[in-house]
Amino acid sequence: MKATELLEKLKGYLGAERRAQIAKYDSIKSVLKKLKKKENALKDKLKKEQDEAVRMRLKKEMDVLSAQRKKGVNVLKELKQAKSK
Repeated sequence: MKATELLEKLKGYLGAERRAQIAKYDSIKSVLKKLKKKENALKDKLKKEQDEAVRMRLKKEMDVLSAQRKKGVNVLKELKQAKSK
């Protein structure tokens, strides 16, 4: 193989990796948006709820969603840093 053919093949591999990284970034971003909507809906339910047992359950769900969102945001930051390199 000639050097140009090898370089083209290398570009193809690097391009595929980059496309996969962008797809992962976009999918995580969309999941984070859905989690944010769900968290806001739970906040609204929590404000309206009077029963203490249900309020505790809603708070636990919100804590879980918050933790998931934080992890997702951290992953997005890592992907963004890798993207800029």
